[in-house]
Amino acid sequence: MITRIVFCIAFLLSSAAFAATPAPIGIITASGHFTVEGSRIWGNATLFDGAKVETGTAASELALRNGVKVQLAAGTTARIWPDRLTLERGSGQITAPGAFEIRAGEMNVSAGGARVLLALATPGGLQVAALSGTARVTGAQGALLGSVTAGNSLKFAMLQAQTRAGCLVYKDGGFLLQVDDSPEVLQLRGPDLAANVGNRVEITGTRAAAAATIAPASSVVEVTSVAPRSTGGCLTAAATLNAQTTAPPQTPGAKPVAGPKPVAGAKPAAPAAQGTPAKTGGMSGGKKAAIIIAVAGGGGAGAAIALAGGKKSTSP
Repeated sequence: MITRIVFCIAFLLSSAAFAATPAPIGIITASGHFTVEGSRIWGNATLFDGAKVETGTAASELALRNGVKVQLAAGTTARIWPDRLTLERGSGQITAPGAFEIRAGEMNVSAGGARVLLALATPGGLQVAALSGTARVTGAQGALLGSVTAGNSLKFAMLQAQTRAGCLVYKDGGFLLQVDDSPEVLQLRGPDLAANVGNRVEITGTRAAAAATIAPASSVVEVTSVAPRSTGGCLTAAATLNAQTTAPPQTPGAKPVAGPKPVAGAKPAAPAAQGTPAKTGGMSGGKKAAIIIAVAGGGGAGAAIALAGGKKSTSP
């Protein structure tokens, strides 16, 4: 009886450990070093759901079990799932027999049934070339920016300055903005944020290419200025985001980040009434960045984006 109980316990423990182990989604190979989840590897490795891959001086090839093939150029950083990829830096080629999405900066590229090349420029630019099939490019709000057909390429660039208004809160060592009248949540970086936590503010800044690290933020904004709109009024937003309306004090001796210098002769803006939320127009309570689309010469898609160094494509 005791032996049976011990056996059952051992079986349950081994079953739980097996269930907790993530299933592999594919493999990565390279003729040099690459990094997976911070571990430097030579040659090849197994990929798991959401793995972060960073290539070194050689390109790497990712082969997923569902038939998706990804080539990442040297100096590229990406996260990979069976049905999507987030391109954080660099360039790559994706061949997807079925539905597959690529997130790059503020834009999404649908590459199902296509073979596409993508290059992420700094700051905020994206070049897309289709070798076969058609790639659809949409913006952060889902609006169609363009369709890239086989043999063509499009270059997308964001005008950088944009404004958002909402509640500024503190969470997990960083700052979030719950945008007024919108489900959009932004992760903020920049000056004058700690002093305005818990208040309604208007921020001006630029979208960063890096992915957000604080849930549930959808993207990161590098803030250049913060304008208080009203004091308080952010308890509901903080509770919804599981965040705080106060920030911890600065480390003693740390130098505060200087804010933008006032323009000589400029008149200061009139302060908003205390406790009165600001009215904002348009979607997400702020100005959206405009999209510029430039079409490269037809038939030049193959040379539009070069995968530098390392392995050559094994795709037909």
